[in-house]
Amino acid sequence: MINPIIVVAYAVHPDLKSSEAIVNKNWLDVSATKGNRLLVLSAFHNYRFKGEEIQLVKKLKTSAALYKISKKKKGIDKFVYSVVNKIFKIVFSSNQTLHNIVWIKKQSRILAKTITNKDVVWSRILPIMSLAPVLNVYAKKPFPFIVNVNDPIHVNSFKKNNLNSEQKLFLSTKNKAQAWTFPSSKLADKMANNYNLDRARCFVIPHAMRELANLYKRDIKKQHINVLYTGTFYKSAFTDEFKKSLIAFNKLECAKVVNFTFVLSQFDEESVIWLKESIPNGTLKFKLERVEVLELVKKADCMFVVDSILHSELLKGKLIEALSFGVPVFAVTYQDSIMDKVVKAYGSVSAYQDIEDDILNKMKLFVANVNNEAWLGTFYNQRINALDKISEDYIANATNLITTFAYQRFYKVQQETIQSPIQLNWP
Repeated sequence: MINPIIVVAYAVHPDLKSSEAIVNKNWLDVSATKGNRLLVLSAFHNYRFKGEEIQLVKKLKTSAALYKISKKKKGIDKFVYSVVNKIFKIVFSSNQTLHNIVWIKKQSRILAKTITNKDVVWSRILPIMSLAPVLNVYAKKPFPFIVNVNDPIHVNSFKKNNLNSEQKLFLSTKNKAQAWTFPSSKLADKMANNYNLDRARCFVIPHAMRELANLYKRDIKKQHINVLYTGTFYKSAFTDEFKKSLIAFNKLECAKVVNFTFVLSQFDEESVIWLKESIPNGTLKFKLERVEVLELVKKADCMFVVDSILHSELLKGKLIEALSFGVPVFAVTYQDSIMDKVVKAYGSVSAYQDIEDDILNKMKLFVANVNNEAWLGTFYNQRINALDKISEDYIANATNLITTFAYQRFYKVQQETIQSPIQLNWP
């Protein structure tokens, strides 16, 4: 029997357009279509997922209205909201915004009324407040729950003797949650070490993506190479070495066949200047709808994915998205990072930010190989093994194993037969 799952995830696409929201929606889609019964409590709507069908259960009108006002830059309603928010924080000594408190209280009531002794709850963070309704209800009547963590929680400011409010909230799951899931083993290691979690109950589930019937196949008669980057411009990732390599590459004869397109979701004026100086003939696009981005991915011959030195434990959703289309990947990263590990397993190229001219030399080599039948044949064969590890069946099976483990561990059903899915530790 597959236990019904209640998912508390503030960020779910299309209510929110963040990368976190897209990652969560992909996991929900895969889990639902593989047989799971899901109730989802998200930012502005609550849904039931039944296979390919999504049913609206409830609109959170007040939460949606407050969120919209809170994001305004000016206006009378924004001014009133700001004043009320400040008063609220002072009176109740709260670190949460008015909008957050309203959402947490509403979803806490809904969860308390809905949950049964057959359900397992998954809280998917970030944002960390996805945990709050779960912990509120748990305090009154405990139940099995699992915490999914896609990104570290203020890892750069982590001090065991001086945790901030979000870190304290996560730490409170230590003796309550039955399991924690992460998209990479390195992130699981770091979070388990920081918060003294039971590493044997920290499992890895890579980001989910829907499978495509037709994967990328290069037309070797085509001369031009479409290189695509999508997502946030991370200043810590777009380094001087990367810029120097792009400038040098674009002066070469082989660069004339390469079309660079950068689709930016988060950026500033400095980011635009950086790209225009690095790739004068590149195409810049801003804040496209997701369906438009996916159409560009379908036409790409190579996906740029770029790592910061601060991201070595992370598995980027954009990387999994590229893999799901079967597109060759050029990773600008660091040795032994999670991105490096996955891209190598996938049969594509990792170039290292901290080795002089490594990016430039590997870009030249990639352009030389992209129409080489032997190189393409090796890539096509190698990518199959990597895709098996992020397949819909793999993600759904891992989800079910951990859900069953959490339920049995909580209720101590046939305790002597409970099996921990310890094999779930890739990448």
